[in-house]
Amino acid sequence: MPLFYFILKNGQYTIPDSEGEELADLNAARAHAAGVARELMRNRDIKARAWRLEVCDEYLQPSFELLFASIDDTISHLPPEFRQSIEIACGNTASLKDTIFSIRNSLLEVRENLNRADEIVARSTSLAASQTREWDDHDRLR
Repeated sequence: MPLFYFILKNGQYTIPDSEGEELADLNAARAHAAGVARELMRNRDIKARAWRLEVCDEYLQPSFELLFASIDDTISHLPPEFRQSIEIACGNTASLKDTIFSIRNSLLEVRENLNRADEIVARSTSLAASQTREWDDHDRLR
C-alpha cells in the first residue's frame, strides 16, 4: 500500500508528519485528510478554516492540499455561493499568511547576512588599521 504524509499548515507553522499513513490510494488519502481536518477543527474558532493539510506521497511530493474550510460542517447549511465565498476567503487568508511567513523568513536571512557583512567589514577595517600601524612603525625605524 502507498505511504502518504499529512503536513499541517496553520499559517504560522508547518507541522510535518514524520510517520505517514499507509492507505489504499489517493481517494483513501483524501478521506483520511478530511477526517483529520474535521478532528482538528473540532472546538476551534473560525481561524482554523484557513488551515490546510498538504498530502504528500512516499517521496514527499505534494499530491493535493485540503483547505479546512472546504470540509467545514458548520457552514454546510449555507447556500453554495456563501460556502464558496467562505472557502475563497479562507484560501486567500492562507495564501496571505504563507506570503507573510515567507517574507519574515527572507527578512531574517537578510538581517543575518547584513550582520555577517558588518563583521567582515569590521575585521577587514581592523586588519587594515593594523597593517597601517605596522607600516608606520617600519617607516619610523628607517
